[in-house]
Amino acid sequence: MDKVREKFWEKYHLDQLNEKEWETLCDGCGKCCLIKLQNKGKLYLTNIACVQIDLKNCRCTNYKDRTKLVKDCVKLTQKNLKANLNWLPYTCSYKLLYEKKSLPPWHHLISKDNNTVHQKGFSIQNNCAHQSKIKSKNVDKYIVAEIKT
Repeated sequence: MDKVREKFWEKYHLDQLNEKEWETLCDGCGKCCLIKLQNKGKLYLTNIACVQIDLKNCRCTNYKDRTKLVKDCVKLTQKNLKANLNWLPYTCSYKLLYEKKSLPPWHHLISKDNNTVHQKGFSIQNNCAHQSKIKSKNVDKYIVAEIKT
């Protein structure tokens, strides 16, 4: 089993992280689980959360099988990170470290509390609709931004 090295996010490049460190880096905001829509070559972000996410903790209820259960689910890896940077939120830990920036003070690796991301308002908790509650004909009403590609 991989071990999490002390302050690994400061000492190692993303491609040097072991699997446990890579997974630990996630801040648990849930923003990557917001539905994206594509129309006429443009990509749009909605405030609709994937049907697999638990909005109380902003974690996938079927994390291990998520890409099998949700056809558009992207498993972010060291190999595909660069290709996915355009739609990741500016607060994403993977994006920040890729850009050689520091983790924010609310990140659980800094604050030592997994709830800080929610307490400080940087998660989708209380800020989105669950996909199971949205009628597909109304989905365009939930678009919040165009994602520049």
